[in-house]
Amino acid sequence: MTWTTAFLAALGDPDGTPPFMPQPRSFSAQTVRQAVRLRRGGRSLRLTLSNEFGRTPLVIDEVTVAGGVPVPYRGGTRWEIPPGETATSDPVPLDTSAGDELQVRCFVAGRAEPAAYLHSAQRTGEILPGAERFPSLYWINRVHTDAPATGPVVVALGDSITRGDGTSADRDQRYPDHLQRRLLSAGIEGAVVLNAGIGGNRLLGPLFGPTMTERFTRDVLGVPEVTHVLIMGGLNDLAMGSTAGDITAALFALARRTQEHGAQPILGTITPVGGSTYEMFQADGLEGERRAVNQAVTGQRDWPVADFAAALADQDDPTRLPAAFDSGDGVHPGDAGARALAETVDLDLLK
Repeated sequence: MTWTTAFLAALGDPDGTPPFMPQPRSFSAQTVRQAVRLRRGGRSLRLTLSNEFGRTPLVIDEVTVAGGVPVPYRGGTRWEIPPGETATSDPVPLDTSAGDELQVRCFVAGRAEPAAYLHSAQRTGEILPGAERFPSLYWINRVHTDAPATGPVVVALGDSITRGDGTSADRDQRYPDHLQRRLLSAGIEGAVVLNAGIGGNRLLGPLFGPTMTERFTRDVLGVPEVTHVLIMGGLNDLAMGSTAGDITAALFALARRTQEHGAQPILGTITPVGGSTYEMFQADGLEGERRAVNQAVTGQRDWPVADFAAALADQDDPTRLPAAFDSGDGVHPGDAGARALAETVDLDLLK
């Protein structure tokens, strides 16, 4: 049987979480309830959990979905995942449809470390008992279904802007969400858009990682049915002192890897940050380097471009986000800005 990807989360190393982001936590004698949005339905599913960055085995005593359906692992209820590894469940007979919200409950009898997580998931989880809520996503790496891929499969690779930081939690307002809706509204049946964004991620060096270059095989090439890759990165590299030349070279290298894999790369330009409330984006020379990257991206003729920068630039000052698109920090677009990013992508490239 061929399994295809219905949900993907690009998880990072909890130990590398900067202090200004939601901090990781451990769990003990608790049920961790989380929800993910499926991009494809089917009659059976498999769940992948990750202990990629853990230093001890990740032990989860029971996993259930959809209000109590058991998710067995190697024939039993208990999951024990060695450090540095992922684990995929046995097949679970369960009818699902594209767009369904899948509830996942992980019961931890002993103690479970964060192991692999998204610090900002734009989806609220809950700890039981007690109903404590949290903004992150723990352990859930992928959901596969038994339905074949019948349309374009787009992986959106990027940082916090792709991930959706600044958009409304629990309302699916990230730009890949809007792009998914555009594709389906345009009658492109079977279209799937997977969000491989990580807030604080870089192309070239440490901030919150692994870097896009390091995780490209895991998060992009590791989706066998991928047909298109939207690549938007480099903003955090600019903030950490990387040059336009180094950033452009890294973007082009990812485009070549995509093409060599048989998929279509689409390069995205770096969006404005001139009104940033974060000191890291206020460095002298950063705006010039951003423009240099964007000129190189839009000037090349090897791959198509989504000009995200132009889509979000204020008409009176293109170095800044307009108020209508700004989430409030001068860097991350809000819901309307994320919609504008999605509307920038030429759907003809994705058919």
